[in-house]
Amino acid sequence: MNLKDYVSSDRINNFSGFSKSYLLDYLLKPEQYWIGKYVRTLRKEEFYTFYRRNKLLRYYYLRKKNILGRKLGFFIGAGCFGPGLKIYHYGSVIVNPKSRIGKNCTIHGNCCIGSKGGIPDDSPVIGDNVDIGQNAQILGGITVADGVRIGAGAIVTKSILIPGVTVVGIPAKVIEK
Repeated sequence: MNLKDYVSSDRINNFSGFSKSYLLDYLLKPEQYWIGKYVRTLRKEEFYTFYRRNKLLRYYYLRKKNILGRKLGFFIGAGCFGPGLKIYHYGSVIVNPKSRIGKNCTIHGNCCIGSKGGIPDDSPVIGDNVDIGQNAQILGGITVADGVRIGAGAIVTKSILIPGVTVVGIPAKVIEK
Protein backbone atom coordinates (compact mmCIF):
# COMPACT_ATOMS: atom_id res chain seq x y z
CA MET A 1 0.00 0.00 0.00
CA ASN A 2 1.26 3.43 -0.88
CA LEU A 3 -0.30 5.88 1.57
CA LYS A 4 0.06 8.82 -0.83
CA ASP A 5 -1.84 6.98 -3.59
CA TYR A 6 -4.73 6.10 -1.29
CA VAL A 7 -4.97 9.59 0.20
CA SER A 8 -4.76 11.33 -3.19
CA SER A 9 -7.40 9.00 -4.67
CA ASP A 10 -9.72 9.66 -1.72
CA ARG A 11 -9.03 13.41 -1.94
CA ILE A 12 -9.92 13.50 -5.64
CA ASN A 13 -13.21 11.72 -4.91
CA ASN A 14 -14.09 13.87 -1.91
CA PHE A 15 -12.96 17.29 -3.16
CA SER A 16 -13.32 17.23 -6.95
CA GLY A 17 -13.80 20.74 -8.26
CA PHE A 18 -12.32 22.46 -5.22
CA SER A 19 -8.93 23.94 -4.56
CA LYS A 20 -5.89 22.19 -3.15
CA SER A 21 -6.04 24.41 -0.08
CA TYR A 22 -7.60 22.74 2.96
CA LEU A 23 -8.57 26.16 4.31
CA LEU A 24 -10.53 26.98 1.15
CA ASP A 25 -12.16 23.54 1.24
CA TYR A 26 -13.13 24.14 4.87
CA LEU A 27 -14.70 27.49 4.01
CA LEU A 28 -16.46 26.41 0.80
CA LYS A 29 -17.72 22.98 1.80
CA PRO A 30 -17.18 22.25 5.51
CA GLU A 31 -19.17 18.98 5.49
CA GLN A 32 -16.89 17.45 2.87
CA TYR A 33 -13.84 18.85 4.67
CA TRP A 34 -14.66 16.93 7.87
CA ILE A 35 -15.57 13.77 5.95
CA GLY A 36 -12.30 14.06 4.03
CA LYS A 37 -10.41 14.51 7.29
CA TYR A 38 -12.01 11.34 8.65
CA VAL A 39 -11.09 9.36 5.52
CA ARG A 40 -7.47 10.63 5.64
CA THR A 41 -7.23 9.62 9.30
CA LEU A 42 -8.69 6.19 8.45
CA ARG A 43 -6.03 5.73 5.75
CA LYS A 44 -3.23 6.71 8.13
CA GLU A 45 -4.53 4.26 10.72
CA GLU A 46 -4.55 1.51 8.05
CA PHE A 47 -1.03 2.40 6.98
CA TYR A 48 0.42 2.23 10.47
CA THR A 49 -1.60 -0.90 11.33
CA PHE A 50 -0.82 -3.06 8.30
CA TYR A 51 2.34 -1.71 6.68
CA ARG A 52 4.58 0.23 9.05
CA ARG A 53 3.47 -1.60 12.18
CA ASN A 54 4.13 1.39 14.40
CA LYS A 55 2.00 0.86 17.52
CA LEU A 56 2.29 4.40 18.81
CA LEU A 57 1.14 6.03 15.55
CA ARG A 58 -1.45 3.31 15.02
CA TYR A 59 -3.12 4.07 18.36
CA TYR A 60 -2.80 7.81 17.79
CA TYR A 61 -4.66 7.62 14.47
CA LEU A 62 -7.13 5.05 15.82
CA ARG A 63 -8.02 7.44 18.64
CA LYS A 64 -8.22 10.42 16.27
CA LYS A 65 -10.43 8.42 13.87
CA ASN A 66 -12.74 7.34 16.69
CA ILE A 67 -13.16 10.92 17.94
CA LEU A 68 -13.98 12.19 14.43
CA GLY A 69 -16.19 9.15 13.82
CA ARG A 70 -18.20 9.85 16.94
CA LYS A 71 -18.81 13.43 15.79
CA LEU A 72 -19.73 12.43 12.23
CA GLY A 73 -21.57 9.19 13.04
CA PHE A 74 -19.09 6.88 11.27
CA PHE A 75 -17.79 3.50 12.39
CA ILE A 76 -15.47 2.03 9.75
CA GLY A 77 -12.86 -0.58 10.57
CA ALA A 78 -9.33 -0.35 9.19
CA GLY A 79 -8.70 -2.24 5.96
CA CYS A 80 -12.32 -2.44 4.77
CA PHE A 81 -12.21 -0.10 1.76
CA GLY A 82 -9.99 0.07 -1.30
CA PRO A 83 -8.76 3.43 -2.64
CA GLY A 84 -11.21 6.10 -3.77
CA LEU A 85 -13.76 5.98 -0.93
CA LYS A 86 -16.38 8.75 -1.18
CA ILE A 87 -18.88 9.53 1.57
CA TYR A 88 -21.43 12.21 0.74
CA HIS A 89 -23.14 12.99 4.06
CA TYR A 90 -22.76 12.90 7.83
CA GLY A 91 -24.85 10.30 9.53
CA SER A 92 -24.71 6.74 10.62
CA VAL A 93 -22.26 4.85 8.40
CA ILE A 94 -21.47 1.53 10.05
CA VAL A 95 -19.15 -0.98 8.37
CA ASN A 96 -18.26 -4.32 9.95
CA PRO A 97 -14.44 -4.52 10.23
CA LYS A 98 -14.51 -7.92 8.49
CA SER A 99 -16.29 -6.53 5.39
CA ARG A 100 -14.26 -6.05 2.21
CA ILE A 101 -15.19 -3.28 -0.23
CA GLY A 102 -13.38 -2.58 -3.51
CA LYS A 103 -12.05 0.66 -4.94
CA ASN A 104 -14.10 3.78 -5.76
CA CYS A 105 -17.03 2.97 -3.48
CA THR A 106 -19.59 5.75 -2.98
CA ILE A 107 -21.74 5.92 0.16
CA HIS A 108 -24.62 8.39 0.49
CA GLY A 109 -25.11 8.17 4.25
CA ASN A 110 -27.03 6.24 6.91
CA CYS A 111 -25.76 2.89 5.63
CA CYS A 112 -25.00 -0.37 7.37
CA ILE A 113 -22.65 -2.94 5.88
CA GLY A 114 -22.33 -5.91 8.19
CA SER A 115 -23.51 -9.25 9.48
CA LYS A 116 -27.11 -10.30 9.99
CA GLY A 117 -26.51 -10.73 13.70
CA GLY A 118 -26.34 -14.50 14.05
CA ILE A 119 -22.78 -14.97 12.83
CA PRO A 120 -20.54 -11.92 13.45
CA ASP A 121 -17.87 -13.06 10.96
CA ASP A 122 -20.43 -13.38 8.17
CA SER A 123 -19.74 -10.07 6.39
CA PRO A 124 -20.29 -8.81 2.81
CA VAL A 125 -17.71 -8.67 0.04
CA ILE A 126 -18.42 -5.73 -2.28
CA GLY A 127 -16.78 -5.14 -5.67
CA ASP A 128 -15.30 -2.04 -7.29
CA ASN A 129 -17.26 1.11 -8.30
CA VAL A 130 -20.33 0.30 -6.19
CA ASP A 131 -22.75 3.14 -5.36
CA ILE A 132 -24.65 2.66 -2.09
CA GLY A 133 -27.74 4.85 -1.67
CA GLN A 134 -29.11 6.62 1.38
CA ASN A 135 -30.32 4.29 4.19
CA ALA A 136 -29.22 1.13 2.33
CA GLN A 137 -28.38 -1.99 4.32
CA ILE A 138 -26.07 -4.75 3.05
CA LEU A 139 -26.27 -7.67 5.44
CA GLY A 140 -24.76 -11.14 5.73
CA GLY A 141 -22.04 -13.08 3.98
CA ILE A 142 -23.02 -12.00 0.48
CA THR A 143 -21.13 -10.85 -2.61
CA VAL A 144 -21.96 -7.70 -4.59
CA ALA A 145 -20.49 -7.51 -8.10
CA ASP A 146 -18.58 -4.58 -9.63
CA GLY A 147 -20.49 -1.46 -10.72
CA VAL A 148 -23.72 -2.25 -8.86
CA ARG A 149 -25.96 0.66 -7.80
CA ILE A 150 -27.91 0.01 -4.61
CA GLY A 151 -30.97 2.23 -4.28
CA ALA A 152 -31.99 4.32 -1.31
CA GLY A 153 -33.53 2.28 1.48
CA ALA A 154 -32.69 -1.07 -0.11
CA ILE A 155 -31.95 -4.06 2.09
CA VAL A 156 -29.58 -6.46 0.36
CA THR A 157 -29.55 -9.93 1.93
CA LYS A 158 -28.74 -12.06 -1.14
CA SER A 159 -25.71 -11.97 -3.42
CA ILE A 160 -25.79 -9.79 -6.54
CA LEU A 161 -23.51 -11.47 -9.05
CA ILE A 162 -24.44 -9.52 -12.22
CA PRO A 163 -22.11 -6.51 -12.70
CA GLY A 164 -23.52 -3.05 -13.44
CA VAL A 165 -27.13 -3.57 -12.32
CA THR A 166 -29.38 -1.41 -10.16
CA VAL A 167 -31.12 -2.98 -7.16
CA VAL A 168 -33.88 -1.48 -5.01
CA GLY A 169 -36.49 -2.55 -2.50
CA ILE A 170 -36.92 -4.64 0.59
CA PRO A 171 -35.53 -7.23 -0.06
CA ALA A 172 -33.44 -5.80 -2.88
CA LYS A 173 -34.34 -6.89 -6.42
CA VAL A 174 -32.68 -6.14 -9.74
CA ILE A 175 -34.66 -3.51 -11.70
CA GLU A 176 -32.19 -2.40 -14.37
CA LYS A 177 -29.39 -4.11 -16.24
